[in-house]
Amino acid sequence: MKKTYTIFAVLLVALVSSCKETETIQPQKVDIIDAVFASGYVIYENEYQVTARAEGYLINSTVEEGNYVEARMPLFQLSDEVQAEQLSNAQLNYQDAVKRLDMQSPDRAKQELQIAQAQAQVDLEQKNFQRYQKLKASGAVSKADFERAELQYENAKSNLDLQKAILTDLVNGLEIGAKNAESQVIIQKETKTDYLLTSKIGGEVLNVFKESGELVKRGEVVASIGGGKKLARLYVSEEDISLVQVNQRTIINLNTNKERNFTGRIERIYPSFDANEQSFIVEASFEELPATLYHNTQLQANIIIGEKENALVIPQEYLDAEGNQVRLENGDLKSVKVGIRNQQWVEVLEGLDDNSVLIKPEEL
Repeated sequence: MKKTYTIFAVLLVALVSSCKETETIQPQKVDIIDAVFASGYVIYENEYQVTARAEGYLINSTVEEGNYVEARMPLFQLSDEVQAEQLSNAQLNYQDAVKRLDMQSPDRAKQELQIAQAQAQVDLEQKNFQRYQKLKASGAVSKADFERAELQYENAKSNLDLQKAILTDLVNGLEIGAKNAESQVIIQKETKTDYLLTSKIGGEVLNVFKESGELVKRGEVVASIGGGKKLARLYVSEEDISLVQVNQRTIINLNTNKERNFTGRIERIYPSFDANEQSFIVEASFEELPATLYHNTQLQANIIIGEKENALVIPQEYLDAEGNQVRLENGDLKSVKVGIRNQQWVEVLEGLDDNSVLIKPEEL
């Protein structure tokens, strides 16, 4: 039998026969609600764990449990002396790389001088070669002297090209070095932010797990934040989950506010069975909230799966063992068709009316 609970608007009134001392009842027409029972607790729609991305001692905390925070707001500061030193070194290396890349840097100036000297040598050898060309035309110079002048001119031009290539390689290397140094600064700055812990969501600080002075290791959870609206997380049994649907009305009773019930609606049905809880998980939103609703408050809920007005009902014990007959006051058995039922009550669809008088099957 499914673990549903039927809520009746009125109770049946037992009629007692004074002469025979046999308890009799008459079916009653009442409004009934068929519901699936579930237990659970209050959660936030979004829950975020503030996790350390670096190791250090907790030196400053700006929040405590119960505070409300904004997304990306600084919450906890870890000690970062070593990281600060690494960032400082990276910045110095970058400044040095930028200076070396400057047009007036010693390395570039030295190479520019080499190029100037090579250019002067080219100009000199070019003039000498041009002079030999004129002398050759008039036959005033030997072939060997002419070729020697030509070779010296070509060598001077090759040396100039070489010096220019050396400068190009030098500048490329300095640019790469500057970019690498800049990347290191960016990396060290980003790493430094790992020591300042924030929340990705805005919400209420639910728990703070570390105190000032404690060592926080990489991957440890320092705090938990709850954001968005509050929901009821419900555990529904395997035999009942097929009856539950999104948007079904839910009656919720909180352990912290037992004097009244709150209404809600099913918002989400998780598709996988939870082995730890041995139940399916369902979430319901609240249509109304108490003035104060604490996170993780325990609760019970009835998920409404059906409602009927003027349904004819009798106590469960007035059905026979087969569950389809009742005994009338005169002792006759009467077949009936039943509808909604649980351990206490059963709805009669056919076979009886509100004038019928019944006794328990084992009596008479």
